[in-house]
Amino acid sequence: MAEIETPPEPQRTLITTRKEYLDAVEGLLGMVKRELRVFDPDLSELGFNGENRIAALRRILAGGRMHRVYIALHDVEHVTTRCPRLIELLLIYPAALFIFRTGGEAARAQDRFVLADESHVVRRPVATQPRGAVLLDDMHEGHAMRLRFDEIWESSTPAVSATKVGL
Repeated sequence: MAEIETPPEPQRTLITTRKEYLDAVEGLLGMVKRELRVFDPDLSELGFNGENRIAALRRILAGGRMHRVYIALHDVEHVTTRCPRLIELLLIYPAALFIFRTGGEAARAQDRFVLADESHVVRRPVATQPRGAVLLDDMHEGHAMRLRFDEIWESSTPAVSATKVGL
């Protein structure tokens, strides 16, 4: 008789510093199996042009045809001017990596979070404050954050492309 796997118990850890937040995001990137969703003011604090971050994103995106990375930002200037490695990934994975700019109600959101596979979350309720939480193996909270991300995504528009279009 096959054993039925019980899901792991949800874990919650409070974070109080920016370094803890960055470390938690780093750990979360290593846990992504299929889908990553990032909501951030501008991505500048997360270092998404660094070699480790790009390698993690590349691993996710190269994992299969259904693997996706969604990034919603209030301001895309940092990405367009300081993240050439991320832009290169857009060129390589145009159907799997999306960077949108928030609009409407979403443009006023004050939090930031990273969601992996709808079960792991790193969140700061106020983007400018270091306090936050890491939620691992929490399908309930993960689903709630997925719904929140979907609301943000729906009022956002494509904002970063790997190609320059002009006359």
